[in-house]
Amino acid sequence: MKWIKKGRIYKPDKNIWWSQNYGILPTPEYFEKDSLIRLYFATTDKFQNGRISYIDVSADNPSNILYIHNNYILDLGEIGCFDDSGVNPSCVLCINKNKYLYYIGYQRCEKVPYMLFPGLATINKDKNNLSRFKKVPIIERSTFSPFSHAAPYVLKDEGIYKMWFWYGKKWINISKKLYIEANIAYAESVDAITWTQKTGNLIRLKKSEFSIGRPWVLKQEGVYKMWYSVRHIKHMYRIGYAESYDGVTWIRKDNEVDITVSKTGWDSEMICYPAVIKVKDKTYMFYNGNGNGKTGFGYAELSN
Repeated sequence: MKWIKKGRIYKPDKNIWWSQNYGILPTPEYFEKDSLIRLYFATTDKFQNGRISYIDVSADNPSNILYIHNNYILDLGEIGCFDDSGVNPSCVLCINKNKYLYYIGYQRCEKVPYMLFPGLATINKDKNNLSRFKKVPIIERSTFSPFSHAAPYVLKDEGIYKMWFWYGKKWINISKKLYIEANIAYAESVDAITWTQKTGNLIRLKKSEFSIGRPWVLKQEGVYKMWYSVRHIKHMYRIGYAESYDGVTWIRKDNEVDITVSKTGWDSEMICYPAVIKVKDKTYMFYNGNGNGKTGFGYAELSN
């Protein structure tokens, strides 16, 4: 599984007040008829408040930007709500001709840096924007996950909706800075709206790691394949990979992903938040580089 890096596609435009920093969590949607890929992403203003926008790129060559949307399509949530400090895209799903975007809402806190919870928005094609399905998270706190949980990836499989998502296990102190120890959990739903959390700790951490995040799952020939971000204690994010036959028991195969940081440039310190999509006879991975997306996002192509 060799990935050939094709370069950066997009970085924040500091001439726009709501897009001063970050082009984070590139989330693809393929439009076969138009031969384009829409990439939803989040960007922040000078106060680090995040909003969602998108660009369209060629399905044959994602380096070719066809359109850059000149406004955000999902604003901050209402003051006091779980997403009042910002929103990040996570994945797109079509349900009965309706199109939804699962997103990550965040709030800043006093004793810890933030809280994250998953939200759901409807994609309004005619109005070219998003509208919240409801003001509250689609998965609330529980004894299973009392801190934060986010980055849902959803697919319909075997007659039900399956979700893999990031959840915080506890806050830890590394070099006098608070980080959240996180892993991947699994949930199921009959309508893709109301979820039952099933199990967690899907990916076994190594001693040098403290966080696994942003799962992206494809099912191919009966095998579930997951790409994710791995945070190491002594260095920043790398991209990992695992496989499963039931979606719950996973075997790590990080050595098979064959993509890492560049020697120099926008993704030389870290690579993270992968999103993998098959388009025609090609398979692309969109991902973030340095600073968790401060330098924007790029892509790689799977070598045949």
